[in-house]
Amino acid sequence: MTPVNTEEVQDTSKKMQYFWVVVLLLISFSALLKLPTFNLPHNEGDEVRFWYLTKNWIETGHYTLQGSPLLRVPAYLGTNRKMPVHPPLFPTLLRPFAQHNALNKAVMASWLGHFLAILAVALMGRYLFLYYGLTLSALSPLFWLPLLGIATDPIMTWISGILWIDNLHAGLAALSIALAMMANQAYRPKLMYFFSGVILGLALLSKVTPAIIIPLLFYIIVVGETDNKKRIQALLLGAIPALLLASLWYVPLYLTMGELIFPKTPVEIQAMLDNLSPQALQAFEQASYCGFCQMAINSPWYYQWPKLSLISPLFLVGISFSFLFYILYIRTLEVVKRGHFLIPLFWCLGVLSILTYLQLMIMRRTTLLIASLYVMFYMLIVFSEKYQPLKKYQPLLLLLGAVSIVYSAIGGGYYLFKGNYAEIFSMPELAGFIKLWGAEQ
Repeated sequence: MTPVNTEEVQDTSKKMQYFWVVVLLLISFSALLKLPTFNLPHNEGDEVRFWYLTKNWIETGHYTLQGSPLLRVPAYLGTNRKMPVHPPLFPTLLRPFAQHNALNKAVMASWLGHFLAILAVALMGRYLFLYYGLTLSALSPLFWLPLLGIATDPIMTWISGILWIDNLHAGLAALSIALAMMANQAYRPKLMYFFSGVILGLALLSKVTPAIIIPLLFYIIVVGETDNKKRIQALLLGAIPALLLASLWYVPLYLTMGELIFPKTPVEIQAMLDNLSPQALQAFEQASYCGFCQMAINSPWYYQWPKLSLISPLFLVGISFSFLFYILYIRTLEVVKRGHFLIPLFWCLGVLSILTYLQLMIMRRTTLLIASLYVMFYMLIVFSEKYQPLKKYQPLLLLLGAVSIVYSAIGGGYYLFKGNYAEIFSMPELAGFIKLWGAEQ
């Protein structure tokens, strides 16, 4: 990318002197909003598994559910594995709460991922302001409006009240992307790429899903570094720590369970099921029936696209203005700037397309792309501020963006007080105007 004028960066840095104040205020605001989640129940299936897994880990010293009283319940029989499906980072965060039997406070482990996502979006927003030489203060609505959006994001707010991994791995993945984006303008770029790889490794130690963003990180490095030697160095500096950290879990998982991504039914469990009489098998299936799973299967293949639009209309605003800006102006810029502009667009649509292809039909999976919506908003704000031909579209962009953020925050606020929801619903769905979940019969 073209280097930024040093004097311009220094002047902008002075204008951004309230950056950390704004970021910490919005993280604190997000934390304050989450206080009602201390009163929510935690009896959803995955929550129960994580909690018993953590308790069993503490009591036996082994990261497994084998020997846990939970396995006496037929619905959880499939979790009788030598190694759990998911890596240990999230249960590690749950351990202090499990040791003190503080189940109602354990949601703070889910909060952490949301806070990391806020930090990541803030760092990417600051980077864009500096890179394009905008002299706006961090106190400007142009800077804090997208941050307010991620701080009140409905999907991450909903998950903040549930003992799920999805906020944690999404926050770590977003932070890895942020460090990779910032690296080419950093004082020590090699160190930034290294830490981006470390954070990616931690994300993979929470869940395998962050592997989806690896092509995006590759794209960011290719766009950000114009010298082939520096590109190779950056790729190695990011890949080596990520692979080393991830191998701590995935190599033993493969050697023990013979799987890396998609979990298999343990051999002994399958053998037991094969030997059951028809009557006993029917009784087992009834006892372990998953109504939620059936609803997911009955949802249309395109479920997440309209669902995301209904929950967070900023998705539609961002996609629409991105294509408008690209057609009207961005495609006339040099190749590097066009590639830069497309980063959040590729991030969002790439992850959503992969989730659709894999038929991962529940909204908790989309946390991996949530930060991209607000980075896209930042990119549109910066380009409309930087380039005069796009300036006339800024008022409408800001109006629609602000309305979308307020609408989404209201919808997400509902779940701060309503627990035991395994799926999130938009306000039109809650009102009964639209049905997407389990709509195919």
